[in-house]
Amino acid sequence: MNKNEICGAVMAALFVAGDAVEISVFAELFGMDPDELDILIQEILEEKKNRGEGLLLTRVGDKIQLCTNPKYADYIKTLLAPDEHMSLSKSVLEALSIIAYKQPVTRSEIDEIRGVRSNYAVTTLVEKGLIHVIGKKDVLGRPSLFATTDEFLRHFGISSLEELPKIDFEELEQDSLE
Repeated sequence: MNKNEICGAVMAALFVAGDAVEISVFAELFGMDPDELDILIQEILEEKKNRGEGLLLTRVGDKIQLCTNPKYADYIKTLLAPDEHMSLSKSVLEALSIIAYKQPVTRSEIDEIRGVRSNYAVTTLVEKGLIHVIGKKDVLGRPSLFATTDEFLRHFGISSLEELPKIDFEELEQDSLE
């Protein structure tokens, strides 16, 4: 398959899937080396972006997803009048930031950092699909371990957790002690 055929097949499959698909799945489908396909996908991403196309490919971790070009957001907004992004209260954002930086983390660990109970915040984040349970901690009571989801990455427009702003936790702890 040539680059245009791969691009067409990827775009069509992502359109039908309606969600992000792992690059390794496409590599297996096309009988290609995953690293080779990853490089090719990156080239396609850049080319589509540079041409100003309405539909783009975007990375979400080790997956790719079909998305609209932000350049045309006003047209889409006017045409479809979509709901605004979900708004999150300060307490929910606080819990989400703890989970994003400390994951995997239990609810009691979140409570300890915040200094207040986080039941509402965690429940809200699970309902909105921004976090999910990834397992149980091997301690007494076997509490759930929470981590962010791909929806979290999409919501905040980042492709991986490495893109989160760097925070000096030691400095924050010193400031809170003063």
